[in-house]
Amino acid sequence: MSGSLFEEEKLSHYQTLGVEKTAADDEIKRSYFSMVRKFQPGTNPEKFKQIRTAYETLKDKQKRAEYDAIGELPGAVAPLFNEAQWFDHLGRHGKAAELYRTILKRHPELDNVREQYAKSLMVDEKIGKAIEVWEELCRRNLSNVQYSEKLAECYLDRGWHKKFEVELKRTLTLDPSSLRAWSLTINGIVRKTRTAADPDTAFDEIKVVTLKAIKAVKDVKENEWEKIHLYTHAVITSPKEDVGVVAGYLDEIARIIRDGGRTAREEGMTSLLAIFNGIPSYRLCPFYNEVKKITDLLPELQKSNSIRVKIENIRINCEIENLMEKGFSKVLYDLFSLLASEFEEEDDEFEIAAMEFEILKNRNTYNPQIRRLREEFPEIYSLHSVFLNEALRTKDHEKMMYQRSKKVRKYQQRTDFIEEHPESAPVITVHRTEPKIGRNDPCPCGSGKKYKKCCGA
Repeated sequence: MSGSLFEEEKLSHYQTLGVEKTAADDEIKRSYFSMVRKFQPGTNPEKFKQIRTAYETLKDKQKRAEYDAIGELPGAVAPLFNEAQWFDHLGRHGKAAELYRTILKRHPELDNVREQYAKSLMVDEKIGKAIEVWEELCRRNLSNVQYSEKLAECYLDRGWHKKFEVELKRTLTLDPSSLRAWSLTINGIVRKTRTAADPDTAFDEIKVVTLKAIKAVKDVKENEWEKIHLYTHAVITSPKEDVGVVAGYLDEIARIIRDGGRTAREEGMTSLLAIFNGIPSYRLCPFYNEVKKITDLLPELQKSNSIRVKIENIRINCEIENLMEKGFSKVLYDLFSLLASEFEEEDDEFEIAAMEFEILKNRNTYNPQIRRLREEFPEIYSLHSVFLNEALRTKDHEKMMYQRSKKVRKYQQRTDFIEEHPESAPVITVHRTEPKIGRNDPCPCGSGKKYKKCCGA
C-alpha cells in the first residue's frame, strides 16, 4: 500500500470534524452537519468523503472505540494497523488478517489487534482459525462478554452445538441481558429444527426462549436493533389469537427502525421478509396497519414488486375477511379465501369447482350478491371475474353445472380409489410458494446473516 493514503489522512477523524476527542455524540453530529453544508460533495468531493468517513466512524460507539484504540498502539504499529483496517474496508479481509498477524508477532500483548484479527478471519470465512483466536482472547479476558459472544457464534457457524451451548451459557451468566447471546440462542434452535425428529417441539422451544429473551432484554437501550430479531420470532411463533400482543411486537419493530440508523433498517428488512415468508397473508390481516407502517419506514423495500404484491395481498385478504359481516354468503367467503391463498393444495381446483356448482345451482340466491360484489369490491371480484361474469350472463347454466359436477365426481372417484389402494397414490410435486432464496440473500429466519452462512449452510 502506498504512503499516499496516509498522507491524505494527516488529520484525525476528530480534527476533520473540528471536535475534541472527548466530544459527546450530539456535538459530533452538529459539527458533521455544519461541515457538510460547508463542503458539498459536488464542489469538494474529497473533503466531503473525509468528513463522511470521520462521521461514520465516530457516530458508532464500537467503531469509535476501535478507532480510539489505534492511538494507544506503539508508534511503529499504528501505520500497519491503519493499513490493515483499510484492507478490511476494501473487503480484502485475507490481506487484512495477514497484517494483523504480523503485528501480533511483534506485540502479542495487543488484544485490540487480536480482536480485529479474529473479526477479519470470520468475515473471510476462516472459522476454524477464528475460533482459535477467540478462544485465546476468552482465556486472557474471562469476563469479556463480547469475546464470549463471538466465540459462541463461531462454534454455531462450525456446527459444534455442544461447545456452542456451553459457551452461550457462560455468556448469559456473565450478562443475562445480552441481546446477541439471546439471538444466538434462537439461531441455534432454528438450526436444530432442520434435523429435528419433531419440528413442532422445536417450534415451541423457539417460542418459549423468545418470550424469555424479550423479558430479559426489555430494559436494554444500546444496540436495540438486535431486538428486532427477537420480536420477529415472537411474531412468527405467537398464536393467532394473541392479536394485541403481536401488534405490540410489530409496533416495537417499527419504533426501533424509526429511531435507529442504517443497521436497524437492514435488520428491519430481514425481519419483514422473514415475517412474510413465515406467515400467510390472511393471518396478517389483523396487523395490516402495523405491517404497512414498517414497510413505509423501509423505502428500499417499497421498490420491490414482490413486497408490494404481498402488502396488496394482505389488504385484499382483510376485505375478504369482512365479507360475511357485510352480508355475503359463506360460500363466497370460502371461495375467495381459497383464491387469495398463497399456498396451493392439490385439492383446491376441485373445491373451487364444488363451490362454483353450488353458486350455479342456487343462482337466484347468489346472482344479487355477485352483482353487489362487483360494485362494492371490484378487486375481490377480479380474482374470479371470468367465472362470475359467465355465471351472470350465460343462459346455459345446466352446461356449466355439468362441467363442474363432472370434475367433482372425477375427484371423488379418484379419492375413493386411493383410499382403497394407497399404493396407487400419485406422487405430489411440491411447488415453491415464494421466490427462491439466493445464497447471498438475507436468511428468512431473521438472524441477519446471509442465507449461505445460516440456514443454507
